[in-house]
Amino acid sequence: MNIKTTFRGLIATALITTLAGCSTNPVSGKRDFTLINEEQELSIGAQGHKSIMKQKKRYNNSGLQAYVNNIGQELAKQSHRSDIRYTFTVLDDPTVNAFALPGGYVYVTTGLMAYLNSEGELAGVLGHEIGHVTAKHGVKQQSAGAVGAVLQSILADQAGVTAGKGFGQLGQALLSGYGRDHELQADKLGAEYLARVGYDPENMIEVVSVLKSQEEFEKYQAQKEGRKVQAYHGVFSSHPDNDTRLKEVIRQANKFKTQTTRDAGHDKYLKQIDGMSFRIDKNNNGRIVVGRATTPGLTYATLAQKSKVNEQRLRLINGMFPKGQPVQGSLVKVIQ
Repeated sequence: MNIKTTFRGLIATALITTLAGCSTNPVSGKRDFTLINEEQELSIGAQGHKSIMKQKKRYNNSGLQAYVNNIGQELAKQSHRSDIRYTFTVLDDPTVNAFALPGGYVYVTTGLMAYLNSEGELAGVLGHEIGHVTAKHGVKQQSAGAVGAVLQSILADQAGVTAGKGFGQLGQALLSGYGRDHELQADKLGAEYLARVGYDPENMIEVVSVLKSQEEFEKYQAQKEGRKVQAYHGVFSSHPDNDTRLKEVIRQANKFKTQTTRDAGHDKYLKQIDGMSFRIDKNNNGRIVVGRATTPGLTYATLAQKSKVNEQRLRLINGMFPKGQPVQGSLVKVIQ
């Protein structure tokens, strides 16, 4: 008997037994595999937040920060984990993104906020990210990653590099497999939280439309410039399409509606982001200027003459891509 091999086998068994912990999921009420208890989760989130704030810049507008935080806190109070402390931060970052860390740390970029067109849509983004926290998606992902790393190391040492690489690929498949199902669950939870505070759950569909319009605009720009489409690899890249499953989970949220309903808050939201920074391209920056479309027959082609971006980009940031026109009397965004 090879003592060294046997010893490694015992370590492997012990590690797997130790790692295979379970906790009750606050959303489903069922037992989940996890290596991380709540105290550790909160610590991981706090450390991650410090790291992010060293790498990223907090948007320097206390009014907008308070606005986003107030909406986020209201949604969080209606969540499955209302007992933890949530932190909502607007990052001065031109990428179209939002994400959450374990433990209740939620971030939204100015790049994404520029393309949203109502308070309801912003609530949809925040509700979706709160859903990732309440369902402990980040914790599950870290737990699976840790097990994959441990087993990959053991197998590589015992059976050679080939076996190690094979398990490494399997581990990656396990992690990437979380994507669409977790995004759909976060949509479902976000829609529920929207309904509980009076927003229309359909705002979640509007958020998805914003994200999908980004993809369509990239295809349009690539064709116009004669280049290849640049695939999007951000946090929303695995988000499910506006398909039957998504519509169904949004519809289910209607049962949580309260008697108090809120307007989507188009004007209120646009007034909040008036003056916000906007990256036109890697060499040029501008700012969002909000005004009311009072001129009869006003078009985006006309507005583009007074803007730093073209007609179709204006349509995109106003939620009208590819063929919409300003609605007379409504607020519209231009870039100056």
